[in-house]
Amino acid sequence: MAPYAVFAALALVSWNRWIEPYIDTGRELMVPWRLAHGERLYRDVHFHHGPLGPYLAALTDGLAGASLPARTALHGVFALLHVAALGMLSRRMLTPWRAALATSIAIACAVFLRPGGWLFPFSFDTAIAVAALTWALVLASRESGAAADAVGGACILAALLARPELGLAGVAALGLAARGAPRRLVPLGVAPLAAAASGYFLLSAGIPRERLVADGWLRVIAPPAAFQNVYRAYAGLDRPGLRLAELALAATVLALVAALIVTASFAAARLPGSGSRAISLLATAVLAGAAAARLRPPEALAEQLALIPPLVRVIAPLVIAAAAVRLVLALLGRVPRGALAAVSDAVLWMAAVFAARLLLAAGYVGPYDAFFLPLPVVVAVAALFGLADRLAPVLGAELPRLTAAALGVFLAYRVAWTWGVYRGGAWDEVATPAGVLRLPGSIAGPTRDAIGWLERLPPESTLAGVPEAGFFNYTLGLRNPFWLEQFFPGHLDRVGEARAIALLDARPPDVLLRANVLAVGEGTRALGKDYLAAFDAALRARYRVAARFPAGARADARIGDPEFFVELSKRDPSGPGAAR
Repeated sequence: MAPYAVFAALALVSWNRWIEPYIDTGRELMVPWRLAHGERLYRDVHFHHGPLGPYLAALTDGLAGASLPARTALHGVFALLHVAALGMLSRRMLTPWRAALATSIAIACAVFLRPGGWLFPFSFDTAIAVAALTWALVLASRESGAAADAVGGACILAALLARPELGLAGVAALGLAARGAPRRLVPLGVAPLAAAASGYFLLSAGIPRERLVADGWLRVIAPPAAFQNVYRAYAGLDRPGLRLAELALAATVLALVAALIVTASFAAARLPGSGSRAISLLATAVLAGAAAARLRPPEALAEQLALIPPLVRVIAPLVIAAAAVRLVLALLGRVPRGALAAVSDAVLWMAAVFAARLLLAAGYVGPYDAFFLPLPVVVAVAALFGLADRLAPVLGAELPRLTAAALGVFLAYRVAWTWGVYRGGAWDEVATPAGVLRLPGSIAGPTRDAIGWLERLPPESTLAGVPEAGFFNYTLGLRNPFWLEQFFPGHLDRVGEARAIALLDARPPDVLLRANVLAVGEGTRALGKDYLAAFDAALRARYRVAARFPAGARADARIGDPEFFVELSKRDPSGPGAAR
């Protein structure tokens, strides 16, 4: 029950603080809402992932209406499913209390990250795929036979219908792990692939291939440069020199921790009972003091301690290296031994797939870490305990207990850190017709004012926004005349940009919302300056500012300025196309 207690505690700490209204939330809210109101995915609505997430969320909207609590509850179900699967996998690698510790650490490290964590994910599709693949690992590694394989195949199908590239990775990992039992390849590979192919065929019927690439699920086969930049940035490959230096620093800190634990264990083995316990307690106290200093650093050391990267940074490359070794052993037909012997092939390979998305940049920020870090964390904890048990006869019987104590300190540090993120600053309540949320003070005020202004519009009004305004569309019931919900880099090519400009004259939105939000990771940051310059110029020629929040925002405010603002504009009757 310990992992669920950690989950519940962090849910309460972060309550209603999970939503970031201006980054990805608009897409996650509005795509399902539009499907629930009769539009067709990929033909009428731009979306680059599989259909399962939008249609599940559309079903929720159909039952509950536009409701932030209902959407959050849907996300929470998948978060808890993922936690349950992690717990089951952990118990197969570790003793019950060690498994509880491993699962709790995974929760504290990743589940409640903001923005983009499990309670309001940057991509519900990714949450579904990761949860489904984790359950596929649980089911496929059981000895119960055909029934478990059939349910495991259904989980793989869910992953394929949510994020096809992740589903394919799951098919590869589980298929390779089942190489000794060819009959299992049908339920774990052939059947889900065939079912997914049929689903995509039906959903794509009548839609030109070019549209499916530009606005649909086939974008995965031809990602634009901006998307590739995001992948590189979240894997740390945009600045490999810096990331490798951070990796080396994190490894150095961990080496010092390991040296302390080994020294304490070695010394404790040579002392009588009370002396041994005193050494262990002293070592644990030193680690707790170091964690406290990192959490609340003395002013004189704050700058230096801030340079220490997240210690989980080392997990991804180590898991990938271990998976590569395991693959070689599998090809040679050798049985794995060592610290990871208790970790199955499929679990290790799937953990490596997830770790590859983080590679040199694993940490405590969304969006990728929330989904791709938990399984590698569980594998890493299993490896630490396996190594401690193997070395205990040489380095002292206290080594496994000291390892557990160090991990316990780390868990406490992560819980305290999460508390500081969500309770350490000013958060203000923002009420909407679809539910209440809390936002950081600098964002809450302009958001609340913008909602108040938009609520005075006639109910049939339309709203579009740059880079996105879907949060306001959803919570206020305002239709978006565009086929896409986001204007971030890579979402529109030249043809798409020309189409968007033409729509401004053919079916213009009544109100345009502009928020000071930069693109992160795409390589181009400010709309109008670094990308979509022609579209931005067309907007400025056709719309005039009607309100700007906060009230003191500069009249010439631009995306990329230091201060956050929300700007609302109405159609200029003297602008281009106004007579139509």
